[in-house]
Amino acid sequence: PRTPYPSCVPFSMISCRWTTRLTAPFHLFAWVILLCCQLQTVESNNKAYKLYSSSEIYVMLDEWETKYPNLVRLTTAQEAYGLPTAGSSDDCPFYEGNGCPNAILTIQDYVKHPEGSKSSNALPEVFLSGSVHGNERVGPTAVMETALLLLEAATCESSLHVSSTRSSSSYSYSSTGKQKRTHHSRSTCRTKLAESGIDHVQQRWLARLVSTRRIVIVPTANALGYYQDERTEDGIDPNRDFPYDLPNDPSSSSSCMQTIASRTLNEVFREHLFQMALTIHAGHDPVVAYNWGSPTWYEDDGYVSPDDLAQHQIAAAYSKYGGTWADTIPYEYGPMNDLVYFVEGGMEDWAYAGSWDKERVKPCEPTTFGGYPLEKTVYNNSTLRAFNMLVETSLDKNPPSLGSSEDLLNQDEYSDGNGHVSRNIRLSLLAADLVEPYVSIVQVNDDNILPHDVIPLSSNCDGAMIVAVNASETLWNTLDVAFSVGGALSIDNVELWFASKEDIASTAANSDCLEQPTFSELQSSFTQASILGTTSGTGRFSSNGASPASETGGITDGPVFWGTIDIPNGVSELIVVASARVDQDWKNAPDNAGPDVQPQSHMANVRTNPNWRHESEGKVVQGRLDW
Repeated sequence: PRTPYPSCVPFSMISCRWTTRLTAPFHLFAWVILLCCQLQTVESNNKAYKLYSSSEIYVMLDEWETKYPNLVRLTTAQEAYGLPTAGSSDDCPFYEGNGCPNAILTIQDYVKHPEGSKSSNALPEVFLSGSVHGNERVGPTAVMETALLLLEAATCESSLHVSSTRSSSSYSYSSTGKQKRTHHSRSTCRTKLAESGIDHVQQRWLARLVSTRRIVIVPTANALGYYQDERTEDGIDPNRDFPYDLPNDPSSSSSCMQTIASRTLNEVFREHLFQMALTIHAGHDPVVAYNWGSPTWYEDDGYVSPDDLAQHQIAAAYSKYGGTWADTIPYEYGPMNDLVYFVEGGMEDWAYAGSWDKERVKPCEPTTFGGYPLEKTVYNNSTLRAFNMLVETSLDKNPPSLGSSEDLLNQDEYSDGNGHVSRNIRLSLLAADLVEPYVSIVQVNDDNILPHDVIPLSSNCDGAMIVAVNASETLWNTLDVAFSVGGALSIDNVELWFASKEDIASTAANSDCLEQPTFSELQSSFTQASILGTTSGTGRFSSNGASPASETGGITDGPVFWGTIDIPNGVSELIVVASARVDQDWKNAPDNAGPDVQPQSHMANVRTNPNWRHESEGKVVQGRLDW
């Protein structure tokens, strides 16, 4: 097993492997271990998912705000944007006002990225919507459980390092060639996560997502509808209430932004530069659907979106990682116009094209709730360029097979914990992973596995950033460096660079460990190392899985590349930088794209176009080729 924190309960399913590896004198001991584990598994902490009520969501969010003050910001559309509530005093009685509040949860590492800081403004942003239609019940629980898992993993990883000094996260190599470091004792929180089948590699991955992204969650955009178990908000469908591809008649300007649900989503999107988003629905055969889903681009005309290639690959990854169980099938995936149906005023196409397909955007002048300012639906060139994919969880809007936390991150059909909530937790995590590429150095030479290079709630340079080498003492003349690439599906090229720390004192690589060096800085200040083996591959969530695969377990679930560095004479410390160029085919628009333009999303351009730069409300999206 990969996890270095053995505990009886989480290892019950693999204890048979221990028995087969033991010689005869130890068989009795192994049998006792197996029996112990089988008995304790009955009392494991795996959680059978149930659908949360409006009041339970409200209480949980309030508790998280207190429990995770450095990871959570909680507000409502009423508090943040001055919107009224939908409903009356008879609705959502747990709320101090009349009607139902529209809660907004933001997950961010506020220690590493303080609000308003340069690094905070540059964080890639993900949006998760639980319930636009109030009687489609899986979404709110799925996004709430996703949030809880992320918060627990980040807090756990932080607790393993918070009392350590910087030296326990840095690595030196002595004349024996052995690694010196301080080992942390087994953690109760890691044991708890392991009971859900989440090993230490996956725990670190979850923690990375928290510390390197901003994840905004609206569990119940249609708060009134969710409380009442009604599709609409007071008779109006929120997913026909957005100013994109509405009927071409004078009255259409008053038929958008009529609901508090749509206004809440509008305000949240105006405040951010989301690249990835999921909106979870039900009432249809299981699909993951993407743009287009509007009448102008209906399939009879044969149009697909300019970003069809990227969206198709991402949707395929969702389907694969979502998995299946029992008699269910994986999510089918394709354009909404093909798999679901087109709608006028839909959220998905609005979030994708509202900033660039201006011909189909009409400002709103609703009369409900005292009106809504017209300028709130006049958009700049940056805000609405997100991949906002529609997830239809099941034909049943209140399905019985929700799953459990057992073996949560395993999409295999034989996993006992799989269900509708489990599957959509995985989709939400995948959205957070793919929003931005990243590279991690995971191993140096044969026996030295480095810890995770992103430690939540810590100073910026904690982690395996510096490899200290004293050439006069070490037995090594070279360093073989293994690194992995995440946040991408196709890996077009990887490179490894190194420099003496003293030689790059003024570059970004030696500043606060948050700002990536530019490619020109690498070329001017670093020496290129040799890659051992292939320089291209595929990410763990691609259709082919991680390639090249790790030859030794326990390092990473992603692909593993190797490079070798000849240690320069007289060098005491090396800065080692691994880089990757990924998903370059996303820059190509299909021949039947409508309109006939190049890809317009932040997702495609941020990794294929170094000149792509957008700023709005203090947030920044900056393109680059090498990560």
